[in-house]
Amino acid sequence: MDNAKVLSKIKLSLKRLPIYKYRYFWFIVPATILFVALVCGAVYSGDNVFGNFANVGIDFEGGTVLTVNITGGGSYNENVKIVEETVESHGLSVSSSQSSGANSVVVRYANFVDGADWSGEDKTQDMITLNNTVAADVENALKAAYPSVIVNATAETINATASRDFINKALLAVGVAMVLMLIYTAFRFDFFSGLAALCTQLIDVIVTLSLVIIFRVSINSSLIAALITVVAYSINNTIVIFDRVRENMAPFKHKDKNKVDVPYILESSVTECLRRAAFTTLTTLITIVILAAWGIPSLTEFALPIIFGILSGLYSSIFLAPSIWGMLMDAKRNKAFKKKQALKARKR
Repeated sequence: MDNAKVLSKIKLSLKRLPIYKYRYFWFIVPATILFVALVCGAVYSGDNVFGNFANVGIDFEGGTVLTVNITGGGSYNENVKIVEETVESHGLSVSSSQSSGANSVVVRYANFVDGADWSGEDKTQDMITLNNTVAADVENALKAAYPSVIVNATAETINATASRDFINKALLAVGVAMVLMLIYTAFRFDFFSGLAALCTQLIDVIVTLSLVIIFRVSINSSLIAALITVVAYSINNTIVIFDRVRENMAPFKHKDKNKVDVPYILESSVTECLRRAAFTTLTTLITIVILAAWGIPSLTEFALPIIFGILSGLYSSIFLAPSIWGMLMDAKRNKAFKKKQALKARKR
C-alpha cells in the first residue's frame, strides 16, 4: 500500500472514528475489569489477606458509629489517637476515623469484641452497654490528656437489620434514577436510545463497583451518592451524542430508513462530539482528583468512585452506547427485511 492510500485512510479515521466497525471489541474492557474484580475479591477473601471479598463499611455491614465532639483539646491527629486507643482497649477494632466539622471525630468499628461476633439480636443490649462504656471512657481519656477540654461522646449501634434496610433503599434509589433516565431518553429520542443508555448505565455501575472492589475503597453511604452522581453524569455525554445522531438522521426522516447508512451516521456523530466529551470530562476530573488527593478520608471515599465512574461513563458514551443503538437498529432492519422477504415468498 502506497503512502497516499495510508494518508487517506488516516484522514478518514480522524473525520470518522470506526466505532461501529469494532463494536464487539469495546465490550472487552468492562468485561476484563469485572473479571479482575472477581479474581481480586477471591484473593482478598483469604484468611491471610483481608478476610472479605470487598471493603464493606459499617453502614452496610452493621457496627457502631462513635461521634466525639471536642472543644479545646489537642490537634486532630492527637485526638484521633486517644480515641482509637481507648476504643481498641475494649477489644474492638477501628475500621475508619474521620473528621466531621471543625471539632468532631467520627470513629467506626464493627460489633466484634475480641474476635467474637456481637452483631446478633441476642447481643444487641450487651453491645449497647459496651458502647456506652466506650463513650464514657473516651471522654475521661480526653479530659485526662487535656484538663480544659470540653468533650461529648455518643455511640450509635447499627444492627444487621438496619443495614439490610439501608442496602435495599440504596439499591432502590439507584434503580429509580436509572429507570427515570430510561424514560426521559426514550421520550426525547427513541426506545432504542433509552435502552442503549440504560445498558451503558448498568455497565458504568458494574465497572465502578468492580474498581471499588479492586482498590479496596470503603463501601458505605458515600458510595451510593457517588453512584447516583455517576449515573447522572454518564447519561449527559450519551444524550449529547444521541442528539447529534438525531440531527444527522433528520435528512432521512421521510425516506426509507432501511437504506440509511447507520454506521456512517453513528461514527460521524461520535467523532463530532468527541472533543466536547473529552474536554467536559477532563475539567470535571481535575476538580474530583483534587478532592480525592485532599487527604480527608471521607472526601476520598466519595471522590474515588466518581473518578472511576466518570472515566467509565466517557468510555461507554463514546464506544458502547452508539454500538448498542446501532446493533438494535440493525436487528430491527434485519427483522423487517426478513418479514418483507417472507411476504414476497407468499405472494409467489
